[in-house]
Amino acid sequence: MAVIKNVEKVTKRKSGPVIFRPQRGSLEKAMSEAKEFRNFREMKKFVVKSWNDGWQGDGDLFTIDDIVINTSHVVDDPRNGWEDTMYVCIKRLGKEIYKTPQCIGMCATRYPKSSW
Repeated sequence: MAVIKNVEKVTKRKSGPVIFRPQRGSLEKAMSEAKEFRNFREMKKFVVKSWNDGWQGDGDLFTIDDIVINTSHVVDDPRNGWEDTMYVCIKRLGKEIYKTPQCIGMCATRYPKSSW
């Protein structure tokens, strides 16, 4: 994967489609769960809901505010055609606060419809 330099801060955009795939054991499995959203906020709401559904612990595992999109390391992924692949990370999980956000998936705004 090639790192793309001088990338705009795509997470600041108010609109525009974004695709998300969760972190899984294989790209094939992750791509089978890929989902497209109208914008980053909609994607984040889905991620929070999918992680918190069924959680029996105290409070939420994490909230929208705990999700970080890494725009400093954007890559072109030729395996699926995503041109601006970005890490989707969380700053905490339950009561555990991470010093370094942990990756839970990937997203992109430039991707072919046929990639998923």
